[in-house]
Amino acid sequence: MFVCYTVYNSTATEPPVWFGSPLEVQRYRREECPMNRDEVKAIWSALQIILQDGTLQKSYEKAFDAIAEDFLRRVSELRHAENALNEEINTELYRWALETIGVMMFGVRLGCLQGPVHIPSDNRRPEMTSMDDDIKDLCSLSQRNLDDLTPAEQLVRCSLEIADENYLVRSESTLKPDSERFKNAVLTFDRHFSLTQQFLTEAQARLYNGDIKPEQILFDKLKPLGEKMLPIAADVLLAGVDPLAQTALSMFYQLSLHPAQQQRAHDEVVWSKASKDAGIETGDLPYITACVREAMRLKPVTGGVVRRSKEELVIDGYEIPAGVDIVLAHGVSSKTEEEWGRAKSFIPDRWISQGWTPIQASRAHSFASLPSGQSCPATGIISPMLIPLATRMLDKYRLEWHGPKPKLVTGGVNKLQPPYYFVLQNAS
Repeated sequence: MFVCYTVYNSTATEPPVWFGSPLEVQRYRREECPMNRDEVKAIWSALQIILQDGTLQKSYEKAFDAIAEDFLRRVSELRHAENALNEEINTELYRWALETIGVMMFGVRLGCLQGPVHIPSDNRRPEMTSMDDDIKDLCSLSQRNLDDLTPAEQLVRCSLEIADENYLVRSESTLKPDSERFKNAVLTFDRHFSLTQQFLTEAQARLYNGDIKPEQILFDKLKPLGEKMLPIAADVLLAGVDPLAQTALSMFYQLSLHPAQQQRAHDEVVWSKASKDAGIETGDLPYITACVREAMRLKPVTGGVVRRSKEELVIDGYEIPAGVDIVLAHGVSSKTEEEWGRAKSFIPDRWISQGWTPIQASRAHSFASLPSGQSCPATGIISPMLIPLATRMLDKYRLEWHGPKPKLVTGGVNKLQPPYYFVLQNAS
C-alpha cells in the first residue's frame, strides 16, 4: 500500500501518454476538439471532485432508480427455459451503463432502454439459453442494419464494438495506421463522437428551455466549458461505459454465489419499502451498499494502473530511473490477507460499522481497494449507480449461477467471459 500511496502522490510520475493511437488520430482530425493535454487533465481532476459531492450524488437518485427499473423490466423478458438468462444480458448491461452515464453527464435520458427486448428464439428453446456451452453471438445490435437502429442503440453498438475490439488498448494493431483494425477504430470513434455531439445538442436545448431538474445540475455546472464540453463528454462515455457494465456483471456474479447475503439484502429492501409506506423515512440501505462495495473489492474492474516516472525517484528503497512504467496492481492489493482478513471471501459486513472488528474494512489502508484507480473521475459515483440496480434486482429476483466458474480476461478492464450461466428466480 505504501508503494501505491507514494506513486499516486508523487509529482515525479504521470499516466503514460499513448501517442499515435486511433483515438488521438480521430481527435486530431476533428475541429471540435480544441484542447491540449493539460486542459484535459485539469478538467478531469475538477470533474472527479464534483462527482464526489454527496449532494450532487443525491440529485441523481430518482433518475438512476428509474433506469434500473427499466433495465429490470427488460432483463426479466430474457428468461428462457428454467429461468436461465441468455447472452443478451451483456448487451442489456451496456444499454443500462450508457443510459446511466448519459443521465449523469447530460441530465437527460438517451433512450438506450427503449424499444422491444431482443429474444433470440420465439419459443424459447433450451438450446438457445446460456445453459449450453456452444452459443452463437446473441447480441441483437450487432446483427441489425445500422440504419435501422435508433441513435441511442447506435451509441450502444459503438460502445460494444470499442470494448469488444479493445480499441482503447495499446497493441501492435492499434498502433499501426495502415492496419484494418486501426482504420476501423478511427471510423468507430468518429461515429461515437458524432452521436455524442447529437445528444449534447439535444441536452443543451432542453436545459435552456425550462427549469433545471436535479439530474441536470452537473450539466449546468459544466456550461462554462463551452465548446470543450463535447470532447469531454465523448471521453466520459468512451472511458466509462465498458468499466461500469463489467462491474455490474461482476456484481451480479458475486451475488449469484451467495444466497444468504441476497436474502438479507432482500429483507432490507422489503423493510425499507414497508417503512416508507408507513410514513417512516429509512434513509440509505447499508447492507445493499456493503454488498456493492464488497463485490467491487473482490473483482475490481481495473486490475492495475500504470504510472510512468518522469524523473529518477526512490520508492520503498528501490531506485527507479526516469521513463519506467510502474504498475500498481489493485487487483492484488484488494485481496491482500494482511489488509482485509478472509480476503477472498464475500463478506459485506466488513463495510458496516457494526461489523466484526478483525475484518472491518476500516482496518485496511485507504489505497488497498481502488476498484477504478485513484484518479478516475467516476470513483465516487459508481456505487450510487450500482446500488439502485442491485436494489431493484434483489427486491424482485434471486440470482443463481448454474455452471462452471467463468474465465476472467484482462484487456482494458477485467471482464468475465461468456457463456454466462445466470438463472433468475422469483424472490420468495
